[in-house]
Amino acid sequence: MDIHSLKENARHGTVSFPLALYEWHGSNDWKVPLHWHDEMELVYFEKGTFPAWINTRELMIEAPAIMCIHPGELHSFLLPSCSVESAVVFNLNILSFEHYDAIQAKLIRPLMDGRLKMPLFVEHTSPVFSYIKGYYQDITQKLQKMNVCSPENDIEKNSAYLQIKSLLYDMLATLYKSNCLIHIKDTGNENEHQIENLKKVLLYINENYSSPIRLDDLALLINLNAQYFCRYFKENIGKTVTEYINEIRIEKAAEALVETNDKIINIAQDAGFDNIGYFIRRFKKEKGLTPTEYRKRASSDQQEKVKIV
Repeated sequence: MDIHSLKENARHGTVSFPLALYEWHGSNDWKVPLHWHDEMELVYFEKGTFPAWINTRELMIEAPAIMCIHPGELHSFLLPSCSVESAVVFNLNILSFEHYDAIQAKLIRPLMDGRLKMPLFVEHTSPVFSYIKGYYQDITQKLQKMNVCSPENDIEKNSAYLQIKSLLYDMLATLYKSNCLIHIKDTGNENEHQIENLKKVLLYINENYSSPIRLDDLALLINLNAQYFCRYFKENIGKTVTEYINEIRIEKAAEALVETNDKIINIAQDAGFDNIGYFIRRFKKEKGLTPTEYRKRASSDQQEKVKIV
């Protein structure tokens, strides 16, 4: 899974079981750049303080808390060293009923088409937190059980999957009963249009980071002049266009340093840096280590770097 791609195209789980568990407990900071996907994501911040960005909002999340990220929502996280976090990513279709009934009409279908949403956060001070946390932890245990099942053990895997679906319904029922679900009156509002424009720009950067990126080309994507586009980008992303592009390039280079044995000068060029000296300075500023030091640290660390989308 390429966690650095803006539009997440990786399959979470399988066709038969479209859900997956991702966990983080690393000894170094790990940055997940802005991206979105078509699945629902439940994130459990178990330990630590997490800078985050959701759509156009900057947040500082204090654990323990559970975050509900809906399909199509832009999000990114900084996962600090020694923090603990996990996520369950699943396709909302697994909640849908084959035969139409009142729950399908009032809850499931509105949830699937964006007219109904779970709360962005369920914080530890919420009256329902202990329930939602309990359902989440049970879901992760069932997923871990599914992951170790042999391919031939259909009964065990199907049973665990059925229990997961039941737990998701329990979670939804608790939020519904506690009046925590949010009804979206107008899904075609200005904020959604703004987010779609940002997606166009961010996707273009993520697809073309290795080549020179012209400001005029970015502005043209959303029909703005270059000067206004710079202000628009900074107001909504929280950093300049150049800062964001360099951040993406550094993350791509960091990934290549860990996953390949390519020379550093080649990695820098592949990431869009023509000047090796500038690349090393930018890399050290972002990561606190030179590229060489970063590669050595990564090879010696046994930390797990599997994370949400």
